[in-house]
Amino acid sequence: MPTAPPSRSRLSGESLLFGALLILHLALVWAFPFLPTQDGPGHQAVAFILRQYDRPEAGLLRQYYLPNREALPNWFIFFLMSKALGFLSVPMAEKVLVSAYVLLLPLSARYALRAVDPRSTFLAVLAFPFIYNFLFQMGFFNFCWSLPAFFFTVGYWLKRPEKQSLLRILRLALLLLWVYFCHPVTLVVTVACLWALAGWRFLLDRRQGLWKGFRAWLLGPLLASLPALILMASFVGRRTGAKISFLPLWVKVKHLAALYSLASVSRWTIPLAALLALLFYALAFLGLRSRRWRPFTVADGLLLAVLVAVVAFFTAPTDLAGGAFVNHRLNLFPFLILILWLGTFEHPAGRRRVIQVAAAGIAVAFLGLFAWMYARVDEGLSQIAAAGDHVEPDRTLLFLSYAHQGEGPDGQPLVFRTEPFVHAGGYIAARKRLVDLSLYEANENYFPILYRPTLNPFLHLSVGLLGIEGTPPRVEILAYPQRTGGRVDYVLIWGLPQDRSPAGVGLLRQLEEGYEETWVSPHREVRLLKLRDRSVPVSAPVSTE
Repeated sequence: MPTAPPSRSRLSGESLLFGALLILHLALVWAFPFLPTQDGPGHQAVAFILRQYDRPEAGLLRQYYLPNREALPNWFIFFLMSKALGFLSVPMAEKVLVSAYVLLLPLSARYALRAVDPRSTFLAVLAFPFIYNFLFQMGFFNFCWSLPAFFFTVGYWLKRPEKQSLLRILRLALLLLWVYFCHPVTLVVTVACLWALAGWRFLLDRRQGLWKGFRAWLLGPLLASLPALILMASFVGRRTGAKISFLPLWVKVKHLAALYSLASVSRWTIPLAALLALLFYALAFLGLRSRRWRPFTVADGLLLAVLVAVVAFFTAPTDLAGGAFVNHRLNLFPFLILILWLGTFEHPAGRRRVIQVAAAGIAVAFLGLFAWMYARVDEGLSQIAAAGDHVEPDRTLLFLSYAHQGEGPDGQPLVFRTEPFVHAGGYIAARKRLVDLSLYEANENYFPILYRPTLNPFLHLSVGLLGIEGTPPRVEILAYPQRTGGRVDYVLIWGLPQDRSPAGVGLLRQLEEGYEETWVSPHREVRLLKLRDRSVPVSAPVSTE
């Protein structure tokens, strides 16, 4: 453990570096009109629907959508965007929401490190490269918010683990409920981490006897976990029929070895993520070497928590209860908990500087890559959003993407690993009262808005498993009114090949029969078409294959 606090000058330097990194990471949020995440546009559309739903003039929204009243673990950011930040526009609310997350992740790591040892807070610099992780780029903002919730919850318990008052248990229960309403995967990890830490203290304090030791260390975390776990059991119990699938073991080994959940948007993030993983492995090796053959201590509880997170990563499925990317989320936690374990050691001044310089350098390199890619993607997103100026409110809009990842000058996908264009129509539905017929979130049962089954476009308009979101999309636009009594007022197309290739010829055949082009972008990457006359009868379905 550290024996002496760092000098005042070094502390000031560490604080200056921490503050500068906060500003740089925050600047990325505000530097571009759009945060080009995969699911972010859909979240904006859902938030706008929630704001408008009960208004008298929103009858079309109520015709197509139903509210989901379940106590969802995917609820927190929608509450913030639709209620707490309701005085802002939805796009601005997203920026404020993301800004708060960007600030809170390193600050919560610093809070938890202070609970471990006040002299270990310099290690919070290791949290910065985790901010814009792969799950963030996917637009999984609820999960991202669960990371600071995780640090605050574990840090709260670490501050005074021996205190088991009723008020403290209640506060811990509220923190765990916060984690639940952010994301269920993080709830499981948080509960497992608390139980591992409390169980370790119970094993070290065997002199009290089983009952006294249980009451002193385990009873509080168990009671605090119950409300969140009951909600979790209820949520999962309603989805027992959902598919369960596993990643191959060798894929999991590669992902953990290279910290692959930090690689996204650009392939150049792969070596950066691997470099950060090497830094963690080197620090873990130094920590293990310094404590070898010593008796077990309280600090080893955090090492046990790291091992629990690793076991969870290797044993968990990748798809469970309708949720996906479980392993990609779990990939982060062994490293995040390792930051806290590293705080239990004394780090010489030279090592402190290496840690800070290396972590800050990697974080800034990530930022540079993301800024470069965001600038390239935002041009296309701006064109898509501009089409919204030509769409009348209180209409239905179908957005179809033929280039989910964008297209580089060489004709290859522009973006690595994520698809920032696949749901980009949500940017229009978040600014104007529309029914977004390509809003996949309303087709899932873990979001606060659902399509009415009789009008669900993913059932009655989409063709095949992926349909609307396929590459290319496969839809039967002209058959949708016949099947449902609904309508498709506007069709917005992104990236459709201009050479009438097989990928788009089926769609064009449908559109030529019932639609007219009302707006195109300068280079024709974006095309907006409007239904000619709703009174004209539609023909039989035409396959887009």
